Amino acid sequence: MLRMFLFVSILLQLLLLVQPSMASRPAKALERCFYLSEKIEHYTQLRRRGGSAMQMASWRKSRSRYEDEFRTLRCSKFSHQLRRKNR
Repeated sequence: MLRMFLFVSILLQLLLLVQPSMASRPAKALERCFYLSEKIEHYTQLRRRGGSAMQMASWRKSRSRYEDEFRTLRCSKFSHQLRRKNR
């Protein structure tokens, strides 16, 4: 019985220590997703303005890398917040 009490009390203390870091994770993920969406938009604008074939290929490659990370982090789940931030 005493072991169970000690186990539960230690577990609760650990949860209290971990909880703040878990709360900051979505905020950090949202910030990273916002950064990625800004970079994707930046390279999209550069490509729309045009440039040499080498520049266009370089910008396409950079934009593709940011898009891949955007997908990997599942940033689409933040789409509503990202739209509001981009205004």
